[in-house]
Amino acid sequence: MAVVAVQCPECESHEVVRYGRQANGEPRYRCHNVGCERRIFFVRYHKIGRLPAVKRQRVDMALNGSGIRDTAHVLRVSPMTVRSTLKKKRLRSPSEPRRGL
Repeated sequence: MAVVAVQCPECESHEVVRYGRQANGEPRYRCHNVGCERRIFFVRYHKIGRLPAVKRQRVDMALNGSGIRDTAHVLRVSPMTVRSTLKKKRLRSPSEPRRGL
């Protein structure tokens, strides 16, 4: 049996447990670090638009003045994906405490 060391992509903590499976069979993981912004993640993503690095690029491009369609074309994702990411980032400010979980 092979053991794979998994760490959270956000906080790089090793306090990670398996947390079920997706419909396509890929395992989900949950970070148990209290200070982590992100709770549930995957080791391998099938859709490129869901990668955390691509999400950061979307926000950076918006802050630098790129439009939604330009950003979608450059990153090869849907304009609706770009729009929903920007709406989610706008709703929660860093000074606002995190609710839930």
